[in-house]
Amino acid sequence: MKKGLIAYLVFIFSISTLNAGIIFVPSNSSENAKVGAIQLKNSELVKQKNSKGKLFLKVFKSKFEKIKSVKKSGAGKSKVVAAILALLVGNYGIHDFYLGNKRNGFIKLGLTLIGMALMIAGLLSIAATEAVTWFATLPAIVIIGYVIILGVSIWSFVDFIRILTGKYEPVDGSFTD
Repeated sequence: MKKGLIAYLVFIFSISTLNAGIIFVPSNSSENAKVGAIQLKNSELVKQKNSKGKLFLKVFKSKFEKIKSVKKSGAGKSKVVAAILALLVGNYGIHDFYLGNKRNGFIKLGLTLIGMALMIAGLLSIAATEAVTWFATLPAIVIIGYVIILGVSIWSFVDFIRILTGKYEPVDGSFTD
């Protein structure tokens, strides 16, 4: 394996050194002038291409600034929609995502999913034991899951009240209505 790799590297090296010796050197000054003219023409084409690219960047930047200014004004964020989202699907943090507060949205979504997983795991363990009085032998894991979901529900209801009172606004600005 090593011999094949070494032979391959030697072959590549020898080919590259042979090709490196082939260099075009013009024999007279008229050929030098032609080469210089070609190089000048090529540099002008490159400058034209660069100027077109700069114009595109200017136009793109101005469009981006317009979009950014619209976003900062909080356009499209309704207090009513945010309040309904907080009330109905607040446990999943949908209203936080809507208002631009992604960190709280991911925290609420994660805690709700963890609480649901704990409750399902606990209920499955109850079903596996087939206890007659299952409520008396309720596993602690179900209670922990329920407490987590209850906590997120309370947090979402507090957000609902904060949205209605105007204490919780979009990250990008204020509500439109």
